[in-house]
Amino acid sequence: MTTTSPALGPLVAVYGLVGHDDRLLVVRDSDATRYRLPGGLVRAGEAVEDALRRILREQVDAHVAHLDFCAVVELRDQHVGTQPTVFELALLFDVTLTDPSAVGVDHGEARWFTDTELGHLDLRPTALADRVRTGGPTREQPWWPARS
Repeated sequence: MTTTSPALGPLVAVYGLVGHDDRLLVVRDSDATRYRLPGGLVRAGEAVEDALRRILREQVDAHVAHLDFCAVVELRDQHVGTQPTVFELALLFDVTLTDPSAVGVDHGEARWFTDTELGHLDLRPTALADRVRTGGPTREQPWWPARS
């Protein structure tokens, strides 16, 4: 997460649950050892769905056929010392790609993982990954507040 002034309020980010053949797409930056759901911050003045489409093109060179809203997860990044707690509103979408077999990356690694394999990954954002692993999004519970 990126630090910002608490006066600006929470950051807004979008993440995709991109599935294909009973597997979920995750990405890893070339300089990192952790995997994460594809996604990132929404730019000022950018529509949420446009942001996710842009990010998926940038991260895995993929084009979106359909987006379906799943949930909003409030993420909390607590800093040590004088730094404030930063909140991020993570909007989670179920994503269908136009051609999942064409997924590629320019500056990192993308892989398809089964549910079993995902259980062994250090998947980020942690709070979002934990929520997905322990029941996933439901239409009855589209809001997941930050856990204390």
